[in-house]
Amino acid sequence: MALREGLGSRSTSSSLRLEEGSAGRRTNFSSFSSSFDEFGPPYADLPMEILVKIFTYLTPSDRREASQTCRRWCEASHHTAFLENFWLVLHRQPFDANGPPVRDLLQSFRHFPNVHLSEVDFERIGNFFTHFGPHIRRIVLRACEIQERDLTAILRRLPALRALTIESCRDLFMCVRLFEDAAEREELRQTLSNVTDLSLTHNQYLSDAILHRMVEIMPSLRALALAGCHISFHKGLYRKFYPGDGKQPSESVLTFHYVSQLIEQRKGSLRALDFGETLVDDNALEVLAGMSPALCLERLELNRCEQLSSRGLGTLITAQAAHLQHLNLSKTFRLTDSCLLQICRELRGLRVLKMRECRALSNQGVRELVQLPALEVLDISYCEDVNGAGLLEGIASRPNETLRELRVRALNLCERSIIAISEQLSALRILDLGYCFHAVSDLCVQFIFRNLVRLTELDLESCRKLSDEGLTGLGMLPIIQRHEQQQQPTAQPGASLGNGSVEGNAAPADDQARPATPEPEPALQAATAHMRISLRSRAEREIVEDAERKKQLLEAMQRKDNLQSARDDGTTFSGYSIGRLQQLRVLNLTGCNRLTDVTLLCNFKLLELRDLYLAQCQQISVDGIRALVRGCPAVERLDLSECHSINDRAVEQIAFHLHRLRTLSLRRCYQLTDFSLDYIACHARRLRELDVRGCKHMCADPAMRLVNLPLLATILPGKQDENGANGVFGAGSSASSPSLPPAPPPPAAPSRASMRI
Repeated sequence: MALREGLGSRSTSSSLRLEEGSAGRRTNFSSFSSSFDEFGPPYADLPMEILVKIFTYLTPSDRREASQTCRRWCEASHHTAFLENFWLVLHRQPFDANGPPVRDLLQSFRHFPNVHLSEVDFERIGNFFTHFGPHIRRIVLRACEIQERDLTAILRRLPALRALTIESCRDLFMCVRLFEDAAEREELRQTLSNVTDLSLTHNQYLSDAILHRMVEIMPSLRALALAGCHISFHKGLYRKFYPGDGKQPSESVLTFHYVSQLIEQRKGSLRALDFGETLVDDNALEVLAGMSPALCLERLELNRCEQLSSRGLGTLITAQAAHLQHLNLSKTFRLTDSCLLQICRELRGLRVLKMRECRALSNQGVRELVQLPALEVLDISYCEDVNGAGLLEGIASRPNETLRELRVRALNLCERSIIAISEQLSALRILDLGYCFHAVSDLCVQFIFRNLVRLTELDLESCRKLSDEGLTGLGMLPIIQRHEQQQQPTAQPGASLGNGSVEGNAAPADDQARPATPEPEPALQAATAHMRISLRSRAEREIVEDAERKKQLLEAMQRKDNLQSARDDGTTFSGYSIGRLQQLRVLNLTGCNRLTDVTLLCNFKLLELRDLYLAQCQQISVDGIRALVRGCPAVERLDLSECHSINDRAVEQIAFHLHRLRTLSLRRCYQLTDFSLDYIACHARRLRELDVRGCKHMCADPAMRLVNLPLLATILPGKQDENGANGVFGAGSSASSPSLPPAPPPPAAPSRASMRI
């Protein structure tokens, strides 16, 4: 359900609040500075150049928060240095210059360099693009109801345009007269002379003639995307629609024969092509290879091209070996190890390689990835025949300071391969280990926390072997020492650790000199089973064991705190906690159902964390949530789906303390009632998306209790969750099999204009 309201009253009140707040703060600062010298000068009076320089070190989210401090900081946050990443997003809105929200946007003092219009029905354009058009550099039209005359009128007013995206606009390309007037095309050619990127993806009725006319009005084109279009690669169809000399492009069909002619004409300037989700075959790639050396491709997208094989791709790789830097071959099922071997040997400058779900790949090809010295992004997720041995002999066999992003989701890895990744790939910023059921253990996570402290995104979805010990480090140091002694039997105990405590402090010298002390009593191990016959079911036994383990962990935490407060030797017991990853912004722990409140209570303080997914962590309760909201105050997206221990008090803590929260999923949290909706209505003033499907104790129409939230645009209600396990978030959705990717999330449906960075 979407709540529809105009922006007029809210925009005005927001502006008034900002002015009053800034005035009040300035008065207080001036009075304080005149009476108390120790307060120093007010920071609002800093020169604008210094403020802008300081703001460059902040993330977009932090700049947005700082902009609400006073008027001058608001001006600094909207400096031209930061406008490049500002987007105006309109979704499912009528575009009418005489009504909201377009009418209210016309009164805005700011400019919008990027505009994204999704499922918008164009009624009256008015002077919107006359007012904002000279500053628009990128515009996206996705599934919009727009006519030929409206598109022409818009493009005429965009002299600074650099990138144009028209996606899934069905009615627009059904008009065969689009850009048919020669005088009109000449005018647009002068206006759009700076356009370098053209994307016409997923347009079913795009034809050769329309494509010809659109490319004609963009003389500086460098990137062309035709992913998902119905391109015909069969020569027989070309002969049918091009009788005679075949010089005039067809108004009825889009053929690769004509597309290749356009590429031939622009081969001197084209640098990127996207034929993803089409029937492009080996013959087509051989035609592109024949255009070398004039055609110098730096980026090639061939996602889900099922007709491709190693023959055609190998020919193109040889032709573009000196230029290609970005290559996407995901879901190209017919590619084999021979193709990957050729990529590794010839594309020495390759920086991005995506081969997700290339099922024919094996360790033989993956071990050669070490030959790519400039590789920064690698995705080999869901390659069923790749296992830990391939990584150990390949990218994890030697130190690598270049690789920044590694996705090995749902691979049959081993514990040793993940430890090698953490030790050899020290420059990683993004690591995806989701659905590695048997490999990701507490020991692996400890090495990740010790070695990869600069991670910004960590995905451990459905790694069910993870427990509180792994994320807190309680009792893990003896296990780490024992593992390292097994790997290096000649080394002295503790010598290779160097920083064995949670905080990274070195162990005392006398501890390093003496032999290994006996392992302390395993306070974190399960209690000895009673020597009696149990009549409990397997599920009941697991519940009892988890409860006992949680109790023992809480006791261990208390002992650790007591030891640290007494300055005793408590560092010999604790390993590494997740609190070491202070740059972490995205954390996915969906399906890690062995985690309890202990994980959130013990050093779970991540000030930079923005997205947190805890779906199906059924042992997390209000005690853990209370610690979470204080340790991670900047969370903007939180998924607690199927956390059955979450109650109304936990939602109260979330709504009251997480002031930046924008997206919240509480799907199938059966203990929640309407009190949760009341807490959200009172405190979650910035919430935009809410999922309460399957909350059977809530009212049937939660929107009626949330009408006072000014930004809430998407509510997914319903006592019965018809979609099963599919959540509102992509990273938090669950899948039943590790060999298949999780189902894509349904598109969000905001009903208001919004500013997004």
